[in-house]
Amino acid sequence: MSNKTYRLLVVGTSIFVAVGLGLFLGKTSSGQKNERKGKSQVQLLLVPKAHLPTEEARWTFAPEVPLAIDRREQRREVVHWTIREAQSEIAAGVIYDDTWGFEGRVPGPLLRVRVGDLVEVHLRNALNSIRTHNIDFHFVMGPGGGASALSVAPGAEAVLEARATAPGFYMFHCATPDIPMHIANGMYGFVLVEPEDGLPQVGKELYVVQSEMYTSDDKPGHKKFDMARADKADPQYVVFNGSVGALLKDQAPIARQNETVRMYVGNAGPNLISSFHVIGQIFDKVYREGDLLSPPARSLQTTLIPAGGSAVVEFTPPVAGTFLLVDHAIFRLHHGAVGSLNVHGQENAEIFEPKTPRNMAPMSEDAHLGDGSHATPTAKTTGDSGVHFATAAPAPQVQPTNGVTIKMLPGSGIWKKGQIQTFGPKTVTIKAGQSVTFKNVDIGMSHSVFGEKGEFASPMLAPGGTFTKQFDQRGVVHFQCAPHPWMKGAIIVK
Repeated sequence: MSNKTYRLLVVGTSIFVAVGLGLFLGKTSSGQKNERKGKSQVQLLLVPKAHLPTEEARWTFAPEVPLAIDRREQRREVVHWTIREAQSEIAAGVIYDDTWGFEGRVPGPLLRVRVGDLVEVHLRNALNSIRTHNIDFHFVMGPGGGASALSVAPGAEAVLEARATAPGFYMFHCATPDIPMHIANGMYGFVLVEPEDGLPQVGKELYVVQSEMYTSDDKPGHKKFDMARADKADPQYVVFNGSVGALLKDQAPIARQNETVRMYVGNAGPNLISSFHVIGQIFDKVYREGDLLSPPARSLQTTLIPAGGSAVVEFTPPVAGTFLLVDHAIFRLHHGAVGSLNVHGQENAEIFEPKTPRNMAPMSEDAHLGDGSHATPTAKTTGDSGVHFATAAPAPQVQPTNGVTIKMLPGSGIWKKGQIQTFGPKTVTIKAGQSVTFKNVDIGMSHSVFGEKGEFASPMLAPGGTFTKQFDQRGVVHFQCAPHPWMKGAIIVK
């Protein structure tokens, strides 16, 4: 997409005036052209707001993204939001008493409009709020980004009309004094202003927001905002989408192998710069700082996102598995800065093939979070893929003395929400000295299996393949499939 500088022009009743102005604005000297170095100027013709058709605006909560806009005409996009002061669980057992959010959520909504649209915002502050709030929209061209016009006391409502005059991915936040405190307590969200031609279609879109939380400690219980730590930019928590673990385990989003994933990544701050990175992926495209008009950077490993800024990243996973989202200021993992994306599909040995599974500890969200002595109270687990299901474990089965067989079941290599048949059975009980045979009865998909503490490792097993291991030492051996980490089980040796 070429780099465009938008000029605003309101279309009047006379087509001749519009054409005349268009010709006048379109003329540039050769010196000006050289100065722009190839950037094209495009007029944004604004339809008078009295002539705009009206519709309810599209917005969602993280990590969901509103549907793409499939129209070119401008419209009046109407938004109704309520500010709510509440409590929220920001980590296991940690209740933050100063959660203030648009629609009561942290992060606040993602609003999607088209360049040229008139955004009509109805902002209400809940009657039971204690404080006055407002919104500073970074996409709004006007004093305070609309903050003074949208100042609302408890129980009050205000309305603002503002044009989306430039494409981009923009933050909005409360700008009521003390501004940093209001942002730190969750009062932020984002607006996606699509270009006139829209954005290229992709397989999956996700909304991810990094932010900091300032509390006195990470011990369970009720916590309040700690101004002393905030002034020193010393957050107790650095999180994605409002809380520790918001994008982990059962809450992790899902994508398919070889489909392009587009992430709209915001950094609400209020203090830290993010070094956003997806472990095991290379960004095909990065629209830096939310700029949707300049040509994107390509083949990047990590991208900087300033506080109060954003980036749009795209990548296409060629291999299935669990991929971690991190801030590569990497000690922030200890404070909760980690999410995950579950990509399901088939193995691709031309791109990635584990040859020594016993030496490859699976990428575990919990393992990356440290030992619990820092901000995150998440329990450390060894070899935990982070993908869990609320299903009852089958009762241990005592098997005959000649050994047992565990099958890798059909469809087990394709991750999905809900129950998945993986190993059959998942748990067996044997006597010391007995053998367990793993047999791949899946259709068209290879698997391997290894002990999570390095007790054993099989080669890749094609459909119909088997691997047998004798267990002489008493105890419990937890095992899983190397390319499909949601496939887990246990062998109880008596």
